[in-house]
Amino acid sequence: MKHKNALRLMAALGAVSCGGSMQAGDTYQGFLDGTALDSKFQPSSSYYAPRTGSAGGEAISFYNLGLVSSSDKALSKDSNGNPVLPASKVSVEAYAFTESCKEGKEYDLRLDAYREDSQYPVFKSLPFANSSSSAPAVLPLVKVKAWTGVSSYTCNAIKSAMSLEDGAFGGQAAETETLAMMPVIDGARSIDALSDTSTFGPSYGWYKGLQLAFLDGGAVSVDGEGNVKTMDGVWLKPSSSSAKPTDSSAKLVLQAKPGDAEWSPVVRLRQMADDGNTYTSLCYDPPCAEGAVDMTTVNTYTGMLFLVGSAQ
Repeated sequence: MKHKNALRLMAALGAVSCGGSMQAGDTYQGFLDGTALDSKFQPSSSYYAPRTGSAGGEAISFYNLGLVSSSDKALSKDSNGNPVLPASKVSVEAYAFTESCKEGKEYDLRLDAYREDSQYPVFKSLPFANSSSSAPAVLPLVKVKAWTGVSSYTCNAIKSAMSLEDGAFGGQAAETETLAMMPVIDGARSIDALSDTSTFGPSYGWYKGLQLAFLDGGAVSVDGEGNVKTMDGVWLKPSSSSAKPTDSSAKLVLQAKPGDAEWSPVVRLRQMADDGNTYTSLCYDPPCAEGAVDMTTVNTYTGMLFLVGSAQ
């Protein structure tokens, strides 16, 4: 399997061994081989390019992290027969560090593989490609628990969830967990900015001593039924039978833009035929203004679309 090839970059991990600083820490094993990730988290070309859509009458940019079809086993149905995503279907886990850490040496871009001024999150598992076609889709969401009590260690001394859980650094995990949009991406590929003025870029983490890159799409809420809270979206489907809502040319109209209260990186996507008109917003209370999609007439669900955007 591809993920086994990715792990060949690792030497055998001891519980704790000497790292880049004078203080003990997990051994640095190099950078994760991103080709082992599920195809949704790899670029369609040689680099990651933002996609465009509309929300509230405005053009917006975002990174498209794939679609899960309405018929996929990862999704369920609500009482009205509409697709929902149970939070229990999220399988990737990570530990985040909410306390400050001990700053190490100043970062040198030419000589240092990673910074020592903040502790990256540590992933317990990753969204590797699934070899079984009957298995539920791999998701870009992550279950996150805070780990406290390790502030005496140099930033990024901790690089493995295994050594953390084995007590090598002390501290403890929180009892509760949250959900976040944190798709791991191929760190060897470049990523285009969301706009000419955007400062949003990849964040970094660890998996068994391997450094990785991910896109921080923020926290994701869960409703009272245990399902991931979503926002609405409509795909204006062209006549081509091969068209997909993840295509670079896909016309997407979303309920909200990053920074809005209604924004969610998880989109419950419907589809309607592209009739040649320009739509830039969604309408829930007709009569609708020109350029607004009448949501009372769009009832065909495509699935769940995953996006990463930024209000920057």
